Amino acid sequence: MIAEKWIRLCDASECPPHSRRFVALERHELAVFHLGDPDRFVVIDNACPHAGGNLSAGEVIGSAVVCPWHEWVFSLDTGACTESEQVCVRKYECRVEGGALYARLED
Repeated sequence: MIAEKWIRLCDASECPPHSRRFVALERHELAVFHLGDPDRFVVIDNACPHAGGNLSAGEVIGSAVVCPWHEWVFSLDTGACTESEQVCVRKYECRVEGGALYARLED
C-alpha cells in the first residue's frame, strides 16, 4: 500500500497569481501553477511524459500548459494531454494552509 501525506511545497506568496514555479523535493519534481478565474493552485509532475520537457517553463494558456520542448498541451484541470488520450501528467491534490502551499504526495 502506498502511503500519502501532505507535504509543504512553498509559501503561497512565492507563487503569486498568474505565475508558476518549479519545486524540487526528495523524490518529486513538481510544477506549481497559480491560476485565476477561479483563483486556484495546481500541482503536477514537472516532466512532460513525452520527452521530459520542463512543464513549469511552459506557456500557460487558460487552464492548460504547453510543453516548451515539443508543444504538447496538458490540461491543468485533469492532467490529460490533447495530443494523445493515453498520455497524461499526474496532478496532485493541493491546499493552502497558514499561508503555505501543501500537496498530497506519495511517501
